[in-house]
Amino acid sequence: MIDSRTVGVTRYQAFCTALAAIGTFNFGWNIGSVNIPGDVLQNCVTGRKFYGPFPSCIDVSSGTVWGIIVGCFALGAIIGAVVSNPVIDRMGYKFALSWFALANVIGALLLSLTTSIPQFIIGRVFVGIAAGAANNALSTYVSDMTTPRGRNVLGGGVQFACNTGIMLNNAFALGLAPPPRWRILFSLTGVFGLINFALFPFASESPKWLVSKGRFDEARESLSRFRQGADIEAEFNDMVRADQENRERTEDVNVVQVIRGQTPDNLRHQLLCVSALMFFQQLCGINAVIFYSTQIINKSTHDDPADIPTLAQILSFVISVVALIFTFAGMVLGAYFGRRTLLMFSHGTMALFSAIMVAGSVKDITGLVVTMVFLFNAFFNLGVGPIPWATAGEMTPRYAMTAMSAIGTGIGYVFTFVIGVIFPPMQTAWDNYTFFFFMAWNLAAVSFVFLFVPETKDRRIEDTVRTHSCGVHFVVGKKWQVEVAKEKDAAAVATANYNAVLEASKPNSNVA
Repeated sequence: MIDSRTVGVTRYQAFCTALAAIGTFNFGWNIGSVNIPGDVLQNCVTGRKFYGPFPSCIDVSSGTVWGIIVGCFALGAIIGAVVSNPVIDRMGYKFALSWFALANVIGALLLSLTTSIPQFIIGRVFVGIAAGAANNALSTYVSDMTTPRGRNVLGGGVQFACNTGIMLNNAFALGLAPPPRWRILFSLTGVFGLINFALFPFASESPKWLVSKGRFDEARESLSRFRQGADIEAEFNDMVRADQENRERTEDVNVVQVIRGQTPDNLRHQLLCVSALMFFQQLCGINAVIFYSTQIINKSTHDDPADIPTLAQILSFVISVVALIFTFAGMVLGAYFGRRTLLMFSHGTMALFSAIMVAGSVKDITGLVVTMVFLFNAFFNLGVGPIPWATAGEMTPRYAMTAMSAIGTGIGYVFTFVIGVIFPPMQTAWDNYTFFFFMAWNLAAVSFVFLFVPETKDRRIEDTVRTHSCGVHFVVGKKWQVEVAKEKDAAAVATANYNAVLEASKPNSNVA
């Protein structure tokens, strides 16, 4: 029987990841839901009429107000990420991923029955709360239940589920964008929330969370299901010992403690990396494409927005299909190429495509602009899309993992809101040169990753924490290279890691 620490992805791991990802699927559904119907909702391009008490549109004359409507989804996601953090610590992942999904039902009712701008905004906030909680829980849940090999593939589950939601929403929107059918489009998020609530109880709880609560028999059973036939004794004992050592050093810490540096390990570098990667993920420009691709493309195709589906809307759907394909490709590439390589390649190509997109817009070359929008979205999903979500789970000790994940997702959602609000007036002011803004941020991201982000592929979390828990530092050079955990000596590496943790917990230890 093989050592469970060497197992890759099992069918049950994939099953539980898929159930947990329903909430993130709903995130993608809602983040893209205003793209194709945007002109109908905002500008009443099909005419203003009433269907009983319900208007055909919400008629937003200000681009800034429409940006707030689009971006307030992210404000709800911040609330969900922060509030779900103590709920996960106290009640577990199953509880959080099941019950927070019901916020989608409330949001769906408000959105599908909306008669005013405030009601639509509140509905967007509610579906955002559900999305923020789901994304916060999914990344750490996957990290908890997988081995380093399994994380290489399943770590991209957040982005894959998100892009699946965006793609299916765009597909439905081609037929449901006209009034009053767009109300059906917004109601479906409630259906997915109910499915999430009904199905996730069939998944297993995180074995590491169960161990942290002293529920060892349940933890052993959960780990056995996740490893499917492998010998779990060594891994389970490592899990218990690591939890005991963490308890001797500290209880789980909250967001404020991590930010203020009140942790046994110096996690400043991890905090910088998690925060910056989520910041750059939003400032790379992807949400401008997700929120406004129809309008961006329409500037080149010059469609009549009332002629639904327009060419720009059809191309937006095709872009989402290509994005999903490239997300799967990114998950596969994640098993062969390092995190640093994929991040720098992804950000670098997006900077290039941004520059070419500007050139195509200035010269009014429709085919070039559309091609660059396709490539921009596709190459985002090779690295910038999936990797930042997994960073907290691959660099942070167990006691701070949930809090660190909440910080990263919170920063991501703040700047999702910012981009949603500022893009319409920025596009009006800068016109064809808007994507120079995103080109600059992508180039800055390449430099940051090269200088500060350590490689975590196939590395044990404990090794990464021990090496980089020494304050902010450059990671270029052999000193900062963490040894890859090889299958053939997994037991020896685990023993060495345990001894190192014991040494680190001694009062006179020099290990940070």
